[in-house]
Amino acid sequence: MAKGLSVAVIGGGITGLTAALILARNGHNVTLIEKSPHLGMTMRGFTREDVYFDTGLHYTGGLDKDGIVSRYLRYLGVDAPAAIAFNEDGFDEIRFADTGAAIRLPIGHKAMIEKLLEHFPAEEQCIKDYIQAAQADFGGSSLLNVFLGSQGASHARESISLNDFLRKLTDNRHLCAVLSIHSLLYGVSPKEVPFTQHAYIAASYFDSAHNFKGGGRALILTMERRLRDLGVTVACNKAVSRLICDDGNQLTHLELEDGARLAVDAAVSTVHPATLADMGEDVFRPAYLDHLRELEETISGHMLFGIADHKPECLRGKNLFLCDNAELDNAFSSHADPGKGPFYVSSNPQGTDEEGKTGVVVVAPGHFNSVRAWQDSRIGKRPEDYKRYKEDALRRIREAVVKLCPELACVRFVDGATPLTMRDYLRTPHGSLYGAKHTVDRRNPIPLTRIPNLWLAGQSVIAPGLMGTMFSAFLACGFLLGHNTLHGEVACS
Repeated sequence: MAKGLSVAVIGGGITGLTAALILARNGHNVTLIEKSPHLGMTMRGFTREDVYFDTGLHYTGGLDKDGIVSRYLRYLGVDAPAAIAFNEDGFDEIRFADTGAAIRLPIGHKAMIEKLLEHFPAEEQCIKDYIQAAQADFGGSSLLNVFLGSQGASHARESISLNDFLRKLTDNRHLCAVLSIHSLLYGVSPKEVPFTQHAYIAASYFDSAHNFKGGGRALILTMERRLRDLGVTVACNKAVSRLICDDGNQLTHLELEDGARLAVDAAVSTVHPATLADMGEDVFRPAYLDHLRELEETISGHMLFGIADHKPECLRGKNLFLCDNAELDNAFSSHADPGKGPFYVSSNPQGTDEEGKTGVVVVAPGHFNSVRAWQDSRIGKRPEDYKRYKEDALRRIREAVVKLCPELACVRFVDGATPLTMRDYLRTPHGSLYGAKHTVDRRNPIPLTRIPNLWLAGQSVIAPGLMGTMFSAFLACGFLLGHNTLHGEVACS
């Protein structure tokens, strides 16, 4: 493909940043369009009382020296912040109130098996089968291997749910909950998610678990510097309202909400599929528009943000999952009660030599149904009855979390969010945290569209998380740049 094309990237999240850097690095004139005031809003986090809260990146796999995320960043020329490793003997800890168990998940497949056997000695075959299958599906996936010179494997487990896979191996509810707990980090019930999709997320932590020094904001800032170095035009506070094509169905212009038109030779859309449908009403077929709009959403959430004078010991080098019992269903219910959990708790990434105040984030179940009565309101203009609802929901979350983990009583909670906040902050129709669901019975959009010079990327296309969203950008850009060329360059990074 000729150099110097005018290419627009719609959406300035981590996928959009990645796509813009790929295209600019390969000699194209790139404009990155973002509706929010800043790029990377989800990953960027925020501060209260001079304390940072990492809202969008709690940890990731693939950040060891030869990990795929490290390769991606080297290829992009991003001078990434230092990676901070989570505890090898337990990057996550799952606590069950009904049994009193506190189960740590260590780094490494052998260590994982040994630790789980300490808690479930009668379940050796189930544990080994699960770890082996997760390792095979993740290690054989295109997430890793398409850029490492081999073909991604296809797995029969793409058509079986995580729940069905586990139920064939064991009837131990607590073990099933432990092996399913990371479903909270991609927002799809174990009864719906394909086992292979689960492996893309969960198994990425089994080899390594890191965050960046300074959290998601530090990564966004380094990527912004690289955008400037490559001459990418960044247009924040701008939104695309309409796609304009010629008689041959080639995309020629993007019309912005202010009426301005941007001429383009090609574009990559990284926004939510339903948002793309609104832009493309004039150019997409009705069946495709319906497909984009009818995709089910992943869960939303209520979030609490607190400050601790020192990092609580229970959060040093690890995250917490706090559960009343082994049932995770409340998290995925359309009538989820935020006060009943399960809860996910994380804190700011810090090196072992750092002390002082730290931000603590609690994520509780949430569904847009709980705030639908106020859906026509906007941030800063919420009615009083909504404010009362929010105050009560966040109070009950705090009480439940401290009851399940008394060590968190030292945290002073200073702010919070509901699914309504998530809708307005994340730009998703119903506040979903992870875009559209990936399920065993639903086909998600692929990068190719019926407009030959428009491609799709983002967490709704491949998988949520830093690894999945970055990979989707590489995949979409490969249709313009040539997959083999791009694959070879990444493999050498």
